[in-house]
Amino acid sequence: MALLAEPLVVFGPRRTDQIATRTDAVVALRATFDAMGKDAKPSLRTDELSVVASPGGNSAWAADLMDVEGKAMSAVMVLSNDDDFWVVVAASVAHTPPMKDVRAELKQDAIVPTGMPGIKKVTDSAEEAVDRFKSGLANPAPWAEDLGKRSDAIVIGPSAGDVTRGKKEVAKLWKKREKVNLRYATAGDVTAATTTDGQLAWVTTPVVRFADDDEPLPLRLFAVFEKTDGKWTMIALQESLALDEPGVGANFKKITPPSVKAEEPPPKPKEEPKPTKKKKKKKKKSDD
Repeated sequence: MALLAEPLVVFGPRRTDQIATRTDAVVALRATFDAMGKDAKPSLRTDELSVVASPGGNSAWAADLMDVEGKAMSAVMVLSNDDDFWVVVAASVAHTPPMKDVRAELKQDAIVPTGMPGIKKVTDSAEEAVDRFKSGLANPAPWAEDLGKRSDAIVIGPSAGDVTRGKKEVAKLWKKREKVNLRYATAGDVTAATTTDGQLAWVTTPVVRFADDDEPLPLRLFAVFEKTDGKWTMIALQESLALDEPGVGANFKKITPPSVKAEEPPPKPKEEPKPTKKKKKKKKKSDD
């Protein structure tokens, strides 16, 4: 209980997992441990944890890739310092199966966003971060611009091994995404809030990801923003999915993809005006 804030927001790793209080989170964990038996301890291995503090040092965000009971998982968390105790205020947890498994389940419409029911709540302090988030859904160029400025930026995809860190690698990732016109359409409620010190914000919503020559993919996006010079800048992005019963995700295929912005043709060069020949004045004949 000492590690979790109140209120606490958690999404994932299953379709139904959307928790809005610390008590509900502890009860959910307790049920998982009880199902394992009295003597069983969950096997958990992690070696890719990164924690980044905000400029003021009173809030932080963390990203981790884990092996839990032999299954690959990812997590992104937002933390706040409360009287010198660090507590988690928001988290998104997801299984990251191999991409071949994702494609197989996608054919059966068994892929859905984590925490699909959602929590409809945006605090006033997070509205500008939400605006920045929404500006990159149909065309993620603003996100690429933000993430490309940070050496500690991270993009976590929905499948095993789909992790990109740092400026150069993020730039390469976005070039690949631009080639296939990758974009998102919202599929549920937006949830967002800021930390107590106002330095970090988190924004999350279920979406459908579209790309050329690829099946629509239902996901939950969880993004972390930092306030720099009065503006919100994205510094971390997680895409997460849940595997469910066949047919559960069929409705996501009905969502219309955002239109691809057509490239404007380059302006035609202005033609230089042809120089006009000056007519020579005829000399008047003299009377001599």
